[in-house]
Amino acid sequence: MRRYAILVAVAVAALSCGRGEAPSTRVGQTPAPAKGPSRGGTVVVGTLAGVENWNPYLTDTATSEDVLMILYPTLAVEQVDYRDHPPTFAPGLASSWEFSDDGLTLTFHLRKDARWSDGVPVTSRDVVFSWMAQTSDEVGWGGMETKKSIASVNAIDPHTVVFRFTRTYPYQMMDANEGQIIPAHAWEQIPFSHWERIDWAAHALSAGPFKLASNSPQQQFILDRNPYYWRQGLPRLDRVVWRILPDQGNLLTQLKTGAIDLMEGIPPREAEHVRGHPRLQLISFPDRSYAYVGWNLRRAPFNDLRVRQALTEGINRTAILDTELRGFGRPCVGPILSTMWAFNRNLEPVRFDPTAARRLLADAGWKDRDGDGILDRNGHPLAFEIMTNAGNEVREDICLLIRDQLRTIGVSVTPRFVEWGSMLSQLQHGKFEAYVNAWREGTQVDLEPLWHSPSPGAPTYNWGGYSNPEVDRLIDRARLTPTLAARKPIYDRIQTLIAADLPYTFLYEGDRLDGLNVRVHNAVINDASPFFNIDEWYVSEPAR
Repeated sequence: MRRYAILVAVAVAALSCGRGEAPSTRVGQTPAPAKGPSRGGTVVVGTLAGVENWNPYLTDTATSEDVLMILYPTLAVEQVDYRDHPPTFAPGLASSWEFSDDGLTLTFHLRKDARWSDGVPVTSRDVVFSWMAQTSDEVGWGGMETKKSIASVNAIDPHTVVFRFTRTYPYQMMDANEGQIIPAHAWEQIPFSHWERIDWAAHALSAGPFKLASNSPQQQFILDRNPYYWRQGLPRLDRVVWRILPDQGNLLTQLKTGAIDLMEGIPPREAEHVRGHPRLQLISFPDRSYAYVGWNLRRAPFNDLRVRQALTEGINRTAILDTELRGFGRPCVGPILSTMWAFNRNLEPVRFDPTAARRLLADAGWKDRDGDGILDRNGHPLAFEIMTNAGNEVREDICLLIRDQLRTIGVSVTPRFVEWGSMLSQLQHGKFEAYVNAWREGTQVDLEPLWHSPSPGAPTYNWGGYSNPEVDRLIDRARLTPTLAARKPIYDRIQTLIAADLPYTFLYEGDRLDGLNVRVHNAVINDASPFFNIDEWYVSEPAR
């Protein structure tokens, strides 16, 4: 699973993430009917966002990653056991692997029965080509940092690949496995410098259980069974349809009427309605995500720590948790999830204290000089826009709550709800003041993409322009520290510094709430992916 964070188009606790251990029914395994699995049929998934790009190295969104993992598998399959140590792995495109005695060489043995959906075998050539794309500056893959300690990847024969490392460290297997395998024979004739301009839907081949059958942007896309899938007798379904709808209200309506079978991101206020529906089941478990308000530190007044502190003290996160999450979440206090081994348990959330917030703003020169109830300085009111993606009811409600809460300390906030793609573009180009969003965290702790000072022209998720030289130094030091035990105090210090700097107002860690029609069986939905074992899903009756 990506070690860096990725964007989720739906809110935490209302999220739009071989096989191994399966979680219990409560956290996402649908019970099988007594007569056993059947073959055929269609499952319809409702979503707010489509696939941003059908090339897995050119997309940053959770929806895209979840879908593309079905087409482009990894060498091994990461298991959901990452909370106390690096995750373990089950076979994927590789049937086995082993390290050399000195720990600097990792050899993968590929399956000999894996084929792309055009019938061409998956070979070592695909793995080497994928590594070349992953490490190309022209491609600019967001996960390029995961390959920094891999010196070379070489094909020994068509089904044996050797990764050579520059050093030993706890996450070597994760870094080698990071990034999906893509088809060399279909893509290598396209120069890397042209990749950004290509319609990759036309080049989509699959080595997974399903292949792309059709793609209608902003409407729907369809995956059909891949006849060359290597797991004999699978997948059981004929096809999976993703239907793109404008908002969660439409998704809920279609889920309840049976027009769609799966909805990710049930709003918490609807959880009991879904749980009580005779044709639906509610799937709930802690998600690997957190929600936050991001501030643009390149713009005044957010470049003033006193203002960020005041705005954070003026936001009642307990009220947000109670109103919007209804028990399906916990406060977030910093950049590492509380469920991860590296979390600093000495951190405390910033208190809700409107009185202290007003004092801080006054100290920063903001006073209500004209008596209109809004603070001002040098003739300018303390006013800004807060943006989130339209159709996400939880995030829209959070923006409205923040508007009302900050109004009581003399701050004017204007919520603005924009289409997801437009919001992403504005964030990437720094055209924002504040925004509400969520990150899905990787299973490997890596703070660099979000918190290291951005380099000019280099890919970054540090959209707000956060920069702290001490944080940079500690992130670089942690990367070179060989053991998890030695990294822990470094991560603790980084979290303390970021929490004090407040580049984000951390809101909450949420539970994942998904709704699934009872006609769909054997679905393991967990925080690795909603489609963790989609090749084993089956239905007991036709779709409506």
